[in-house]
Amino acid sequence: MSIRILIYGDSNSWGYLDDGLGTRFEGRWPVSMAAQLLTDGHDIELIEECLPGRTTNLDDPQEGAHFNGATPLRAILLSQQPLDHVLIMLGTNDLKTRFARNAADIVDAQISLAATAAALPCGPGGWADAAPPAVTLICPPRLGERADDPDWDRAAEWQNGRATSALLPDLLAAAAQKAGTGYIDGNDHAVSSALDPIHWTRDTHIAFGTAIAAYLAARL
Repeated sequence: MSIRILIYGDSNSWGYLDDGLGTRFEGRWPVSMAAQLLTDGHDIELIEECLPGRTTNLDDPQEGAHFNGATPLRAILLSQQPLDHVLIMLGTNDLKTRFARNAADIVDAQISLAATAAALPCGPGGWADAAPPAVTLICPPRLGERADDPDWDRAAEWQNGRATSALLPDLLAAAAQKAGTGYIDGNDHAVSSALDPIHWTRDTHIAFGTAIAAYLAARL
């Protein structure tokens, strides 16, 4: 039976690139991860639930309430069961100036998403007897240097976001350990683009996917 892995994320997991064209990169990290696992002999099935602009648990007053990542999470997980492993990488969009969130606020929200997934009977088994899936939180890579450049056309939208993003890894690592949730620091495997400080290059996607595959391979 295939091992079912669900990715819950935002634009960087959807495959939005740093070129600003808005086309979905066919080698995005979840796809690269799945390809590597399959090459290594693991029978896996990839499920992508990724939405550009998605927050952890905030309605977006500018883009819409449907960008709140907490609202549909239970329904998505239950509808996609059975799930063996859930990978959650959210928090980047929480850095936008309009949300006025500090790093601790974002970490609390990230942990709440993991807790939701870890408590649902959507893991291996049938509808009536499914156990919870394994859950891993991925801390999104910190924003690139251009986020601090006042001449960048989106600087006002992300003001102070880079400094806040740099605080997330240590805080989330400690919180995940306390909660008993799997944890990956995305900064170990990816760097935001110099061109677009929010998004990644093609090479970064592929390298990131390969690294996450290695993490999962040790746990499958």
